[in-house]
Amino acid sequence: MQNMKIGRAAWKEAAWVFMLSRLVMLLISALAIVFFPQQGQIASINCFAKPDACLRAWFHFDAVAYVNIAHHGYRFVPDTAFFPFWPVLEHFGGLLLGGFFPDAYYFAGLLLSNICFYFVLVLLYNLLAQDFEASIARRALFFLSFYPYALFFFAGYTESLFLLLTLALFLVLRRGNALDWWLAGLFGLLASATRSTGLILAIPFLVVYIQRFWTPTQRGSHSWCEKINALLPIVLILLGLVAYMLFLKITKGNALIFIAQESNYGWHRNLSFPWVGIAAAIGHLFKGGVSSVAYLQNAVDLTFTLFPLAVLAIGWRRMSLHYALFAAGVAFFTLSFPQQIEPLTSQPRYMLILFPVMAMLALWSKRERFYQWALVFVSLSLFTINIVLFISHYWVA
Repeated sequence: MQNMKIGRAAWKEAAWVFMLSRLVMLLISALAIVFFPQQGQIASINCFAKPDACLRAWFHFDAVAYVNIAHHGYRFVPDTAFFPFWPVLEHFGGLLLGGFFPDAYYFAGLLLSNICFYFVLVLLYNLLAQDFEASIARRALFFLSFYPYALFFFAGYTESLFLLLTLALFLVLRRGNALDWWLAGLFGLLASATRSTGLILAIPFLVVYIQRFWTPTQRGSHSWCEKINALLPIVLILLGLVAYMLFLKITKGNALIFIAQESNYGWHRNLSFPWVGIAAAIGHLFKGGVSSVAYLQNAVDLTFTLFPLAVLAIGWRRMSLHYALFAAGVAFFTLSFPQQIEPLTSQPRYMLILFPVMAMLALWSKRERFYQWALVFVSLSLFTINIVLFISHYWVA
């Protein structure tokens, strides 16, 4: 009965936060288009003269790569750095919108990203309302929707889909029925076919499995068939990556070509220790001869990398173990591939999927009103600035 009540509330709470955040985003987007010129331009876009340019206001950076893959496949070899599940969805979404022209896939990406994000809010409320209480879940939805980098839940990026699959895995693991373990494996498979970070979902899967079957109080409560049935689906989480590698081997002759592209084409990312990128970013703060724009970008990247890490470190004991290890695993994994030129570029966006951070912020804001409103003010201000920058074709993350 309690779960049914939480489930009904989730749809309602998610709906109003979703609608509010989308309206705010569209308003900021419109103002950015009207008042701010695109990078390299002198005047802002005249939407009456160039309606297509206004409609394509969110068609920048990785969104372009995903549309190219959805439209043409992996003809452009560097695009192999982008995993296939999201562009596959964009492809079929684009076909439903008329297909065979790039804008169909672009609009499909926007629609899919926002639809996925609505369900993200529903699942997140369900999860946190059971772990904490309704007021905490409600605030977490708000903090996630208006986090400074939440614009990537609107654009045609993978963030919405990946977080949706992650939350779905956590929810079915909570239920823990015989079929739920296989559903968790399936969600993990799709996540690892969306981004390489999906492999980290094997960690919370294994933690919950051990807690369910191998703790002293549970060890003799389940048959070996139940234990094997629950453990086998963890292999599925690896299959998303394996399937993509097999596809690349057949089509490109090299199963690891996506790693080479990450390293050599435009990203210059190589495997390193997680602290190397942070140390390099701190070093850049004291390095001479750096432009003011590069200095500011590095400082912002460093701030919004260290901030979620600090929240995790402080709130570690208030989190469930599988939440904490998931968040730490994602952070360490993404930090292990710093960029050579701008060490932490994109890292604030990668940290966006750490939903336990939003839970901790919501939990702490329950007691301190000043903290809550200060957090809202700072977050909304940076949220607005980042949208304006992205719309104006400046790099955000």
